[in-house]
Formats: sequence, C-alpha cells, structure tokens
Amino acid sequence: MYLLLVIVVWIFFAYKFIDWSQWKKQYSTILFFMVVNLLYNTLYYNHTLWAFRGITVDWLNHSLINIAFTFFICPVGLIIYLQRFPATRRNQLVYVGVWVGFYTIIEALFAHRGMFVYDNGWNSWLNILLNLVLFVILWIHYRKPVIAWIISIPIAVMFYLLFPFPLDSLK
Repeated sequence: MYLLLVIVVWIFFAYKFIDWSQWKKQYSTILFFMVVNLLYNTLYYNHTLWAFRGITVDWLNHSLINIAFTFFICPVGLIIYLQRFPATRRNQLVYVGVWVGFYTIIEALFAHRGMFVYDNGWNSWLNILLNLVLFVILWIHYRKPVIAWIISIPIAVMFYLLFPFPLDSLK
C-alpha cells in the first residue's frame, strides 16, 4: 500500500528535519492550512478539481488519503518548510521555488501512476500556480496571520469564480 510507504517516508523526514522543541511556532499555520484544505474538500466534494485515487485497495478513496495528507503528511512538510525558511530575499525565492517544484514533482508522479487525478478544468499547470500561491500564503501566515487571511479571502473568491462548483452540489 503506497500510502503507508509515503507515511513512513514522512516519519523519517519528521525525525531527520524537524526541531520538535519549536513545533508550536508553526502550529497556527498548520491549522490555517488544514482549514483551507478541508474547506476546499467540503465545497468541491461533488465537483473536484483534483483528487487522490487509491489504486491498491478499493476502500482507499480520496477522503481517506486526504485525511492522511491533511493531518499528517502536509503538517510535517509545513513544519520543515517554515522552520528552515531562509533569511535573505534571494534565498527565500529559491527556497519557495524548490518547495513548489518538490510538491509539483510529487503530484506529477502520483498523476502519472493514476493516484492523483485532475477534473473540471484543472490541470498540472494550474497545480504549479496553486502550489506557488499556497507556499507564499503559508509563509505570510506564519509571519502575519491576519494579513494572510485578508489576502486569502479575495483569492478564494477568485478561485470560485474561475472554477465554480454547482451550488446544488452542497446538498
């Protein structure tokens, strides 16, 4: 089961790269990410733009995989991302680019294997843009949470206007 392998890899990353004495500093940004991710998954439940697909067992669906990503894999990645964020502007741009590239490559590999699918007008190019926006907003949230919320609301509205879901799908 690939999900178990992914979790084991992220446990190794957590052990190797996280300063656990500092994790509370990243806690509110992790919660911010969880809220945004769960909001997408709730609103777009019946009209997904991207979704995980289990390929090893029938019961492994988007919801179960997303729970693992939302509550374990992404928080570990975000703690590493935030704890190691560089101080200089040039290094920050490269650093964000590396993380966007890393997540984009992982998603592309999953898509190639049929474990990550796009639908309803979404594609891998839009995923790159989403990853870029996500990592920048998460850094802003880490430094200035209120500013991140203020920026995120119009982005969410624009996102809905560009990729609307049928309102009757919320039933």
